[in-house]
Parts: sequence; C-alpha cells; structure tokens
Amino acid sequence: MTISPDMVAYIRTMVKGEYAENDRIEARLDDQGWDGFGTLLGAVFYFAVNHRFPHGASPDEVIRFVSEMRSTTAGGPETDATSAERLINAALDPSIDTDTDPKLAGRIQGLTILHTLGAGAISDEELDDLLVEASALASRV
Repeated sequence: MTISPDMVAYIRTMVKGEYAENDRIEARLDDQGWDGFGTLLGAVFYFAVNHRFPHGASPDEVIRFVSEMRSTTAGGPETDATSAERLINAALDPSIDTDTDPKLAGRIQGLTILHTLGAGAISDEELDDLLVEASALASRV
C-alpha cells in the first residue's frame, strides 16, 4: 500500500496544531481520497503509545492515562474509556484482541495521538522520525 505524503503531512499538522495548513491538506485529501489513512493512523497510534510507554504499562497506568486524556483533550469526554484502554493495551501487547468499531477506533487513535504527541510533547525531529516509521509500517500492510 502506498501512503500519500499528504496523509503524513495531515497528521503532522494536526499534531503541531497548524490548523489552517491542516484544513488545506484535508481539502486535497477529500479530492484525492483517503485510501490507506486508517492504516497510517493505526501505525502512528502504535508508535505514539509505545513512545509514551516505552517499557510497557500496568493496567492502572493505562487507566490513568485514558482518564487524563479524556479530561484534557477536546472530544475526550465523549470517548468510551473502556474501548480506549483496550486499544492502548493492544498497542502495547499485540496478543490482545480488540473488537472495536473502526470509526470509534479511529477517534480513539486520533485523540491518543494528539494527547501523546501534541502540545510540544515531542520535538519536530522526533515527530518526523515517528511519522517516517509509521508510514513505512503502513506501506508494508
């Protein structure tokens, strides 16, 4: 699967809070199509979670993280905590099976990415490296 550079740029501008540029890229993607975006988002989510918890996390740490994310991230309070905890745990332990609605999963992934990588939590260089890794992983699927 080929991942569009615009999709990578879309996530980068979303994380960096560059809303005007993000809107321009979104309009281009609306014209080009979003094929592969879910795969890329899932890969970025995986790397973001593992960046946040490089040595794994206890169930209590994941619960606290999700609680904080839901209370501090726009759109967080409407997010199902149990589903978010399950997806984050699955990113940390691939043997965990998830059966989450794809639309809900995408919402959780986006919020987790913003909460984990946004607001200066990661340097531009680290973000670029993470996006390159995620794009490469998504391209292999």
